[in-house]
Amino acid sequence: MRRILPYPVVVGALALEVEAVRLDDVSLPYEMISSSNRTVALHHLRHADWCTARMNVTVRGPAAELNAGPWRSMSCVVSLTERRTNTHTTTRLPMTSELGAWSGQIELHRDDHVGKAELTATLVATVDGVAGREIAGTDDHWTIDLHAHIPVKRDDLVTRWVDFNDEAHPWLRVYRTDPWVVDTSGDTPTLYLNSGFEGLRLLLESRAPADRPAKEALAGRIAMDTWNVLFDAAAQGVRDWPGGWRETVLRRMLPDMYTDRSPDDALRELSTTDAGELRSRVLHAAAKQARMSAALGAYIRAIRGRPQEEK
Repeated sequence: MRRILPYPVVVGALALEVEAVRLDDVSLPYEMISSSNRTVALHHLRHADWCTARMNVTVRGPAAELNAGPWRSMSCVVSLTERRTNTHTTTRLPMTSELGAWSGQIELHRDDHVGKAELTATLVATVDGVAGREIAGTDDHWTIDLHAHIPVKRDDLVTRWVDFNDEAHPWLRVYRTDPWVVDTSGDTPTLYLNSGFEGLRLLLESRAPADRPAKEALAGRIAMDTWNVLFDAAAQGVRDWPGGWRETVLRRMLPDMYTDRSPDDALRELSTTDAGELRSRVLHAAAKQARMSAALGAYIRAIRGRPQEEK
């Protein structure tokens, strides 16, 4: 996240790398640490009863800029945060012999966490005679996942077919006449498709060319409804970038809602936009994400017997 601050800050972002992890005294296999996915999977089947994860991390900043800027007494701090447990752990890293680089270890105590923690880095310094001012940070956090055994992001939408009238899913029975429901209460949002809704699964899984226009129009409507629900959940009471799937949703939709604003400015606009206008902007952005116009146009042309225009 970038904020406008009333003092000089670093233009470039900090690069954060997790180089090694130990679960108590056992080294975590390298394949459970993914730099590309920025994820560490801590569920080691051969060492499931660990208590403390110790992560060796290195942070690098734009050396030339740091050396030339008006900053003094720079310190690099890495933080582990989990919103579900309201846990926040910070560790100050010592500077290495490399200019603009800091390296050290941060600990995650298993009893303090229940799911996924976010690992970030911040650079603070004395600026204009004021100590402790934030001058740089990481653009992308690392995800430390206690339950994953492979280091992949799990913030994507999960889709499940469920009979809403099934007694095994009592909370869905109130929606038994609905074709779909989106649940945003967990770490990962879930789209539930009602397999008991007549014809829904048959159409969505059809490969018949004649069904394609209706299938794509229906899929577009489901996607649009889903983006609406995801945005409402992501934007509720938000004043800062929330991280995880909620931040992903906001960063995808806000540029279509406020085309003349930066992402940070658009986020601030949410709290000042009239409710009616906001709903119109959300519907517009959701429709764009779902490509609703193209799907609905193709369906209308099909039912009128007109050939679809080539893309």
